[in-house]
Amino acid sequence: MDGIDRVDITVNLFTLWSWLPVRITMYQPVLLYTTEEHGCSLTTFYYRVEQHEPTLLMIKTTNNEVFGAYCSTKWGERNQKDERGNRTAYFGTGETFLFSLYPERAKYPWVGVEQETQVSHANELFMAADQKMITIGGGEGQAIWMDENIRYGKTDKCSTFNNPPLCVGGDFEIRVLEVYGFGTT
Repeated sequence: MDGIDRVDITVNLFTLWSWLPVRITMYQPVLLYTTEEHGCSLTTFYYRVEQHEPTLLMIKTTNNEVFGAYCSTKWGERNQKDERGNRTAYFGTGETFLFSLYPERAKYPWVGVEQETQVSHANELFMAADQKMITIGGGEGQAIWMDENIRYGKTDKCSTFNNPPLCVGGDFEIRVLEVYGFGTT
């Protein structure tokens, strides 16, 4: 994390840990996938993370921005079929949330957490993935979108989390993607 000193890293990790569901903080995080060690491939990403639940994705951009998502559901659910035999586009639960750690710290929970009425379908677009991309959040934009080479991405405001873009300009180049699991599979 170039440009961020040790104190900032420690504060960011404590902040992120405080946002996790309490039951998850009982487990030691395990690095499942990192582009630095495993390369930049969705095939390898899926192989290494798809059976773990939950996962924490952390993106470090070439501009030193750090943001990501807590993903409540196994990435393997991308292959689930609905009652008509069609692949389900989105999956996940309202426990999923977005975060930004650098240059600003912020958590963006699912909008349904605070709504007392039923939410629209556009507010329940948590996670989507196929052989060409990964998406987190939807409705009027995608909170995080990454390409199949895990090199480029974009971030927009989306209805699911009511978040601003997580980096300046919306488009980003990935320096490192890390995915952590919590030993709960």
